[in-house]
Amino acid sequence: MDFSDLVALKLKEVLEEKDITLYKLQSLTGIYSSTVSQFLTRKTKTIRIDVLFVICNAIDVDLSNFFLDDRFKTAEATEWKNKKEE
Repeated sequence: MDFSDLVALKLKEVLEEKDITLYKLQSLTGIYSSTVSQFLTRKTKTIRIDVLFVICNAIDVDLSNFFLDDRFKTAEATEWKNKKEE
């Protein structure tokens, strides 16, 4: 799985676990719900690490724990590799 897709999937899972809507997340972080929505629906393929850090802090998830998911061990940056090869 592509790394960026996995970040989006993991973020969706965490938000669902914590029962946090995009609108609630916006009120907690000041980050527009549309910004997060575009990343989660994959219309935007990247998210800045500082934005992810703010989101994780707001929903009480340590950023390092976010990436402890074993699925990240096999994730690849295929989109980045493809662009680099062009």
